[in-house]
Amino acid sequence: MTLLLAALLCVAVGCWLYVRLERSLDRAVPPANTGGLDPEAHEFLRTFDSNLDLPETDRAELRAELADHLADSVASLEAEGQPRERATREALARLGNPAELARQMNAAHRSARRALAGALGGVFEFGVGAIQGYFVWLLMYWLVSLVTGLLLNTALRGPADFAARFLPAISLNSTDTSTAVTAGLGCFAALAGARRGVRAAHRLSRRSISVISRWAGIGGALAIACLLMFVISAQQSWLAVPIELLIPVAFAVGALFAMRPLPLASVRVPGRLVAVAATVLIVAVIATGSYVSTGTLTANSSYDNGQQTAALNKIAPAWSGDIGLDGRWGAIGGSVVDETWQIRDPKVLAGLRDIRFELWRAVPVAGSPDWVQAWLPAPGYSEPFATELADVSSATFSAHFDVGHVKTTRWLLLLTAVAPDGIRYRVDWRSECPTSFSGTIWDWITATY
Repeated sequence: MTLLLAALLCVAVGCWLYVRLERSLDRAVPPANTGGLDPEAHEFLRTFDSNLDLPETDRAELRAELADHLADSVASLEAEGQPRERATREALARLGNPAELARQMNAAHRSARRALAGALGGVFEFGVGAIQGYFVWLLMYWLVSLVTGLLLNTALRGPADFAARFLPAISLNSTDTSTAVTAGLGCFAALAGARRGVRAAHRLSRRSISVISRWAGIGGALAIACLLMFVISAQQSWLAVPIELLIPVAFAVGALFAMRPLPLASVRVPGRLVAVAATVLIVAVIATGSYVSTGTLTANSSYDNGQQTAALNKIAPAWSGDIGLDGRWGAIGGSVVDETWQIRDPKVLAGLRDIRFELWRAVPVAGSPDWVQAWLPAPGYSEPFATELADVSSATFSAHFDVGHVKTTRWLLLLTAVAPDGIRYRVDWRSECPTSFSGTIWDWITATY
């Protein structure tokens, strides 16, 4: 409970900082005082401002300085006896072309030191924005999961059970969902981090926002794509890989559209509303007990055991004897199937020869919920994926299979042996052998099933 409250507090603080810092980067700057100038001078200032490619604070200062300078010049010329209209034209002629003047101001505000500050500041602000985006997406995921679970367990329970009878089953294990959620976090973090980093680099370096956005968006997206594709090794799944490939796209979008304010930055949420919403969410969690999963739908509450037995018998018929199994333990999950079996007396296997472990690709039994772990050999394969001889000279023997380099993530582990009648039998078996793919995206794309 303490960790949960700490996580919720971190999310709340991250969201608050995200909104506040977004507003600080997009804060409005009061306009320059140009009320005493003629329309011709106003047009000069508009042209000058439209050609400035600097942060808004610098633009506001330059507009104010130029407006004050124009007002003073016009007043000085009028004091010399020139008419107002002629004095305005003379003052504008002394300043020259407004577009060229703006380009000079752009160059004057840029230096190598500011370029370095922009690069370093942009990288730092990218990290800050990525962390904030991570927490915002995590909060959104929790909220959507909570609301979905609440609805499917209450108001929409009947329609969901009815629909489950007709919709095709989609089998998702914990690795599929967790890797997909992590990839989604990466997308939102890249989007938020790129926006914040580009804007900070523009503000600190005074370089052109269009140039920074273009180079950061294209270069950063390519760098992230290369890292994800060939360097970064992680758990992969069919659901996570497409989302991971969207991370560089999200970064490019965030960089190229960095100066557009997010809708979240303009929303002001009263503190009382936040307190009420948090209370409602906590009560809803307690009331529902847990999030909904596909296995809780009543439409998938049973399955056909005979289908599983028939599929196993095609591999090897069941042995009539009892090996006296005392227990099985080992590392199930990750990228390996590593198990140790213990029997009471090795002599029970006397008469059997070529005793070996067989690892078969598996698929869920049709209609079985995920929590049952009811699997059967994958159709289309007449041979096991891998075999390993079992040393049954003692009461304890083990098997080790490294399967992190293949896309298959569900396995059946069978112990088979040849009996005196020359037939290979299924001595014992284990169906709960889920694994996960570990490697880069390129490893996953080029891997076999």
